[in-house]
Amino acid sequence: MLAARRRASWLCLFLVAAFRWPGPAGAQLQVAGSLTRRLDLIPGAEFQGAVVVRNPTEELVTVRAYLTDYQATADGTTNYGDPAENPRSNATWVHLVPQQQDILPGETGLFHFIVRVPQDSSLTGTYWSMLMLEPVPPEALSPPEPDAGQIRVTIRSVTRIGIHLITNIQGGGRYDLRFGERALERNDDRLFLRLDLENTGDRHLGMAVWVELLDSLGVSLGRFDAGRVGLFPGNSERVRVELTGVPAGTYQALVVADTGGEHVFGARYELVIPE
Repeated sequence: MLAARRRASWLCLFLVAAFRWPGPAGAQLQVAGSLTRRLDLIPGAEFQGAVVVRNPTEELVTVRAYLTDYQATADGTTNYGDPAENPRSNATWVHLVPQQQDILPGETGLFHFIVRVPQDSSLTGTYWSMLMLEPVPPEALSPPEPDAGQIRVTIRSVTRIGIHLITNIQGGGRYDLRFGERALERNDDRLFLRLDLENTGDRHLGMAVWVELLDSLGVSLGRFDAGRVGLFPGNSERVRVELTGVPAGTYQALVVADTGGEHVFGARYELVIPE
């Protein structure tokens, strides 16, 4: 296994461009502004920003903002739990103003956020939480009174938007990646190499992942891309590299996960592609 190391630190804010809210016309709220913000932060530093939300519908929409945790694993499980349970949560550093507001038809609303990093020299690596924006159904604001002697059951479907708030502490922090289980998979006439990747360091990893195949003579069959992968510390993800069209045989597979600079991770496996 190989790993070349480099220093890098940044804070990113990833925004999902829009989300749907069940309504009479399938209302769609829109988030404007930059989808990625990068910033170095040190203990004691502060960053201020805002999320701009537009209501293009013909009805007033009430939107609330709150923070959750975000954890993802290679088996497809995603957990939006209590951020207080995650030792790498930055939720207590984030202050939201307001936490709920009405947005008039055709108008925009601003959700301001301030990230204040504690003055703590022991902080290192990546800390994160998820900022959720969720439309509040009208009946939740003014629930109807139940008729005497009757039980009222209401089923609501609410779609929310998730914004990753990622704080990387400037200087220090460990970059590390573990290559886990791997297997060949067939889907109809297509062939894939399945790989599980786990971030075992304490900094967020953004990587381009690919596989290079070498035959028995050491001749390369080329590079097979799996796209980009983003991993928080302690999180894992399952990626699939398509190998459709590769002839049956035994190959050396060089798996590379490249952060785009000094940090490059790799592993070499023997890969047998059956007839």
